[in-house]
Amino acid sequence: MSDFEKIETDSNILFPDTLKKFLLVYEGAFLGGLYYQERYSIKEILFIYKKPDFPSIEAILEGHNDFEIQGFIPFAIDSGGWDYNFSVNEESYGQVWVNKFDSGEENPMEFVSSSFEDFINGLEAEE
Repeated sequence: MSDFEKIETDSNILFPDTLKKFLLVYEGAFLGGLYYQERYSIKEILFIYKKPDFPSIEAILEGHNDFEIQGFIPFAIDSGGWDYNFSVNEESYGQVWVNKFDSGEENPMEFVSSSFEDFINGLEAEE
């Protein structure tokens, strides 16, 4: 069973092909601080499975389940640990959302981009 099939079975969520292809190339990449629209920073791309001292999709999905966050697949984090997510929800499929879990807001999920491709292509280095 591939890494994706195992995590899909364990989490009961299907990874879109676009996200799978991206993670196969960039899994675990440290980006150091790219920005989307000068507001959203990305520090690193997540590992698929838990590794000591490294953030992972598996661990964050467990946290999502604990807080009843459904239909979002984490793929990256910022320097504060907020996770960026690919939505697989019917009404927002393919959009990127950030989980601002420690912001004190009742709903910590904030819309970031209308598509994963726009988000990735819109990343820029800090000026």
